[in-house]
Amino acid sequence: MADDYGFASPPNYQRTSLGDGIDVSTMKVLKATYEASADKNIVSSPLGLMTLLSLYNLGAGSGAKSEITSFLGGTDFQKTFDSYRELNSRFSEMNPDYLTVANKISVSNQYTLNEMFAASARAYRSEFDSVDFTKPEEAAAAINKWAAEKTKGHITEPVSKDALTPDVVAALLNVIYFNGHWHVPFKAEETKEKDFHVSRDSVVKKPMMHLLQSLYYTESEQLGAKMIELPYKETGFRMVVVLPNEVDGLPSVLEKAAEKGLLSDVFRLNPAGSDVDLDMPKFDIRTKIDFNDILPKIGVSKLFREGAPGIVKGALVKVSKAFQEAFIKVDEEGATAGAFTGLIMVPMSSNATPPPPMKFTVDHPFLYAILFEDKILFAGTYSA
Repeated sequence: MADDYGFASPPNYQRTSLGDGIDVSTMKVLKATYEASADKNIVSSPLGLMTLLSLYNLGAGSGAKSEITSFLGGTDFQKTFDSYRELNSRFSEMNPDYLTVANKISVSNQYTLNEMFAASARAYRSEFDSVDFTKPEEAAAAINKWAAEKTKGHITEPVSKDALTPDVVAALLNVIYFNGHWHVPFKAEETKEKDFHVSRDSVVKKPMMHLLQSLYYTESEQLGAKMIELPYKETGFRMVVVLPNEVDGLPSVLEKAAEKGLLSDVFRLNPAGSDVDLDMPKFDIRTKIDFNDILPKIGVSKLFREGAPGIVKGALVKVSKAFQEAFIKVDEEGATAGAFTGLIMVPMSSNATPPPPMKFTVDHPFLYAILFEDKILFAGTYSA
């Protein structure tokens, strides 16, 4: 069956408490990262961070456990752990050609992991290893080799030897690789250099992709933005583009999204009622985030100074480094040519006059998010 979605009927996504928790926490992380970053082109996967925090929480001290549980949007840390365990199990069954979410906790070789904690890590499909941090160059090389393998060479040096000191006890690591294929691809020959308003006073030329297609759309008075959805052919995945109403409206949208999240508006997405005449930029973004700076700004700091009794045997440990490198490339490509074009079926009365296309021109700084069902996997901003 087909409808105004532009191809097959959209899946009936269900909203879950885990998705809601990820939603608001993701926007808090993105807002803090945006405010701290000189480069306003950002990609991040707060979900990767949240996965590690929910695992770390099992061995954390009481103060850190309270902060982390609150940040993750729950009150029962065991229930939160179970939700993330199930989600990671689902991710592990996905094709790594388009999605790899790899998490790791490296612990100094002076310590041995607590057996219960190690068992929990295995349930998360996460990896642990013992590292000699007194040899920072070798330790960094081992971590970077792991990252390169997990991301098929897309992320090769997330850690420098200078980031690791001999007194490091543990490092939270997350690398991410995503290669989605548009369900209805853009045509490369229609990509043109067009104006992109970096600010009210600054305009640059950027390669803008073009698509005329029936898409899901909504407007949010609360966010001060309008939103469209671009589905991927990979089942359950979609990109949502949140375009502020004002050229300089992105900081305000981020501020509001950090309070309410995006999901309430995502679940209001409906067929636009006509084809959408979409222009949006191609972009290729790589971001390194130091969560040592970001986490305290969003209420999570005690894990850096409070001893965790349940991580290693016979000792209290604290997290000394938490960081992430993420990469995303958005362009016209990624789908077998014409493979999905034949599925474009928009039912109309034979004597109806189609409404004129609705313009959606992404020509100023915007927010984007990539979701799996109701869970935000990636979120970022583009400002040219």
